[in-house]
Amino acid sequence: MKNAILTAVAASLSLVAATGCSEYGGGAVTVPEVTFILDASSETSGAADTGDTILPVGNLRGRVVMTNAPQLPLLVSSGAAIKDAEVCAAVDVPDERLMVGANGGVSNVFVYLPKKPKGSRPAEAAGETMIFDQKNCRFYPHTMIVPVNRTVRVLSGDAVAHNTHTYPSKNNAVNSGVAPNDREGKLEIVYGKSESVPLAVKCDYHAWMNAWHLPLDHQFGAVTSEAGEFEIADLPVGTHSFIVWHEAARGNFVERKLEVEIKEGETTELQIDFAAASLQEL
Repeated sequence: MKNAILTAVAASLSLVAATGCSEYGGGAVTVPEVTFILDASSETSGAADTGDTILPVGNLRGRVVMTNAPQLPLLVSSGAAIKDAEVCAAVDVPDERLMVGANGGVSNVFVYLPKKPKGSRPAEAAGETMIFDQKNCRFYPHTMIVPVNRTVRVLSGDAVAHNTHTYPSKNNAVNSGVAPNDREGKLEIVYGKSESVPLAVKCDYHAWMNAWHLPLDHQFGAVTSEAGEFEIADLPVGTHSFIVWHEAARGNFVERKLEVEIKEGETTELQIDFAAASLQEL
């Protein structure tokens, strides 16, 4: 198709040159400005498809550490006299607002870029459904990053009713009951927009139940493990400014702008110190 269009244009120009067509100015021949329109099936590069030049990449690996962390009492003690105690107080439930391991690693810390960096590879297509569960009146997981437009299926392993209530800033809120022992996940949550900070998820039936979701429209985020470790792959080379967010930090930010340099083909390693003095009152 492209060759046919170029051939037709060339033929038209040859005719103008030969005849000195008057509509282009009389005796003198003037060649008109020509715009070449290529067939839509012509080849284009990957960079043109994304609008960005794909840059070389590196990785980030790190650990969030706290020394002299306070030890919080149990959120719920086994046998406590609370609502639906036969289920909710069947086992000890820790206070997940601050979980620090024996080696000082802080779990449930969000480390992420506030927006997709220029030159980054396209985000992966929608993947498998994510699971958000509850057992003994506790959400599992307590913290999760949710890709935009990915389905989150809400399950329950409890013989009592719950509800799932989200508190987003940019997405539509969800406030729906969850039937006892629902292992099918009749309630599904889909976040259509990225959020700038994690949003709270609560159960209105059991006020102590709390979790955090962070919808992102890119793949450059992670949540720390029980050892306080995290890893983010395929970051474009250059210096990036990360948000480090935790629910127990004063103002919720461990770091608002953590500058990290990423080098081509290398894994940048760092330790993020989360000072106990920067905790809000727990």
